[in-house]
Amino acid sequence: MLDIIYKYMPYRIEFFDNRWLRFTSRWDLNDPFEVRPSFSQHAEYAHKINGYGDSVEAVVKQMEDNQEFLLMGIAHQDFDMYGILSMTERIDNLLMWSHYADSHTGFVIGFDPSHDFFDGTKSNKEYVRSAVNEYIGVLKKVRYSKTRKIKADSLVKSLDEFFFLKSNDWWTEREHRYVLPIAEADEIRNEPNSTMAFYQIPSDAIVSVTFGLKCSVQQIETVRDILKSRNEYQHIKLYRSKMCNENYDLKIEPINESDNLFISILNKIK
Repeated sequence: MLDIIYKYMPYRIEFFDNRWLRFTSRWDLNDPFEVRPSFSQHAEYAHKINGYGDSVEAVVKQMEDNQEFLLMGIAHQDFDMYGILSMTERIDNLLMWSHYADSHTGFVIGFDPSHDFFDGTKSNKEYVRSAVNEYIGVLKKVRYSKTRKIKADSLVKSLDEFFFLKSNDWWTEREHRYVLPIAEADEIRNEPNSTMAFYQIPSDAIVSVTFGLKCSVQQIETVRDILKSRNEYQHIKLYRSKMCNENYDLKIEPINESDNLFISILNKIK
């Protein structure tokens, strides 16, 4: 098991007040292929498992003729009741810092993947515990593939493996996901075009904060002051990313108590 799992974020200090993590519906993710099985496998599941249509071929034909209507109708019970928390095993991915941490001005939160929060069977919510299977309520690595297909034996069980299947184009993200029911979230906000579901992660599941290389000294010190002032955050370690002098790489360096003077001097120089 990984020692730390990471979540890239914009600079949002309110996270340390509410500790909300968004579990996003597939429709609100940035990849339009998210959790969309191939027509052939979706039709096979609909026909053989749900008894829909005269044959697999007939269902595929219906999908081709009216794919949006049919896909939404079949998939709702299997997919749309769940939200996805996306994380990664990498803290030094330049593209992820750019895309998900607001062009290196945000931070990356490190979590303990062995914490009970990431085990749905230990949830205090009965419905979450009852929903747990091989893919729901389990922290699991994403599999990258050229095709939108899962193994035949998995298809017989459910379509849930599609939560963890993405195109090969995304492999550099080394993504891990945690999928939970949207209805059981600690905070649900109904926006005009989407439903935002948040689960609150316990403070002791947070192990580190790494600041982007464009974070200002003031931003770093603001977060450090917040963490130092609260007993539940005393264990969290702070790091700062810096640009490698020779290669297109990031160096991750710890921020220690003794860095106060050094940071103040840097601030004056800037």
